[in-house]
Amino acid sequence: MIRSRLALVLLCILMLSIPPSLAKPGGQGDGDRDFSCAESCHVGNSGAESSATSTIELDRSRVFTGQTISLSVKVSGMELSKKGLVGVFLLSSLSNDVGKSIEDSEWTIVQDPNGGDNNYVEKPVLSSSQGATFTWIIRAPDNPNTVFVYTAIHHGSNPNPNDIAHQGSWEEPLVIEIEEMPENLPRLSKDWSPTSSRIIGQTTTIELTTLDADSLSVEWRSGESGSIQTVDVSEDSEGRWSFTLPATTDDSNLSWRAKMSNSALEETTPWFTLSSDEPPYDISESAMFMQALALGMLVAAIAMAIQRRLARTENSPELAQLATSLPSMIDIPESDSTPPLPDSGLPQGWTMDQWRAYGQQYLDKQGVDQE
Repeated sequence: MIRSRLALVLLCILMLSIPPSLAKPGGQGDGDRDFSCAESCHVGNSGAESSATSTIELDRSRVFTGQTISLSVKVSGMELSKKGLVGVFLLSSLSNDVGKSIEDSEWTIVQDPNGGDNNYVEKPVLSSSQGATFTWIIRAPDNPNTVFVYTAIHHGSNPNPNDIAHQGSWEEPLVIEIEEMPENLPRLSKDWSPTSSRIIGQTTTIELTTLDADSLSVEWRSGESGSIQTVDVSEDSEGRWSFTLPATTDDSNLSWRAKMSNSALEETTPWFTLSSDEPPYDISESAMFMQALALGMLVAAIAMAIQRRLARTENSPELAQLATSLPSMIDIPESDSTPPLPDSGLPQGWTMDQWRAYGQQYLDKQGVDQE
């Protein structure tokens, strides 16, 4: 018993000490990640090259320092796993299949395709031929410069008997010339961040802070192709605005954008995404405690009932009557399992096996005497 327990403990230690595989065709979750074998997935013996193609597009032709813009990566032609999960990286450099996050070039991720602020995002893709579009809202660096934007991909395949991951990257970047921001360009404040999710059925009030904007209007739509509608905007104070977006009855996304202007210039923000989610399941800790307590009491009651039944069986009156009817002169050999009857009366604490052995010896003795 001790050896088996020791072997089990050693097996658990070995399992915990084995490092997890870096090839993760089932996905590894959104995050801020560089692109490399250590940070993304293996190729060669542990993986395969992706067959995907990609294109990178901006929502405008000119980009100014500190400006908030939208950047979209369209991928297609990739192998798909059963889940169809595809991960895309947004990178600032790429050399020999090693890339750095776009944030290393002083870009700021305001909103990623899933509502977070990560340069690596995973989404399910239904069709390899149609592909999918991953859209980031990012803020440009504060200094004029020529910058490069790269992308890479990570996914699985089906069938995938060896549980390998596929990855691909493209050496041709999108080249962006960042210009000096014009004086008094209406823009969003750097410390402002969007609301990305809410509960189904709830309206959402957005508070927006701007710089150099004298007027502001807001448009919204359902999904990416719904009809564009406007919403009332109130100016709470200089550079502070608020508006309320309507509720949705399902888990569809709502997107919105702001149009800012002053006497000289106009500026339109990218489309921000506001997702609607099912309300979280409310778990009562006290109810869970009471259920666990009730289950423990039930198990204890069952154990006590079984113990009492076994005790009644071992001290059965039928066995005691059989013992009293047996002749006391039968000579039962002494042994560790069948002690002899003492002269003072019935033995105390005999088990069922001892009584059975005693009866069998009696019957054997009777058969010998009859012969």
